[in-house]
Amino acid sequence: MERELIIASELNELNNLRIFLNQIFTETNLDRSYFNRVLLGLSEAVSNSIVHGNKNDCSKKVFIFFSCNGEKLVITIKDEGSGFSINNIEDPTKPGNLKKENGRGLFLIQQIADEVCFFDGDNRIQILYNLG
Repeated sequence: MERELIIASELNELNNLRIFLNQIFTETNLDRSYFNRVLLGLSEAVSNSIVHGNKNDCSKKVFIFFSCNGEKLVITIKDEGSGFSINNIEDPTKPGNLKKENGRGLFLIQQIADEVCFFDGDNRIQILYNLG
């Protein structure tokens, strides 16, 4: 099963993610115990694309691709921003970063997903969840 969702770079679009992901879980009969974990990673990645990638420019889009074979769910998020260098992202667990209010999204995604990859100058992220 493959699906695609394209949204404007507006944070109020995040509600559409929950609806769309719910449809995917229903259509493919995926175990509901994975839903919140997948939604959290997806929401963090899309929020990063909207805020950091597309700089809240509502004329730019965020492209979300879903691929599921029943055992693996692969989500790819691509924005129209210029990308970033993953090597420039600070470790939020280091003492100097513990009290910062932001900078934890990618770390969180990497902790809850089974695999995370960056492509295209790091403006495309692929998140893999093993569901079996």
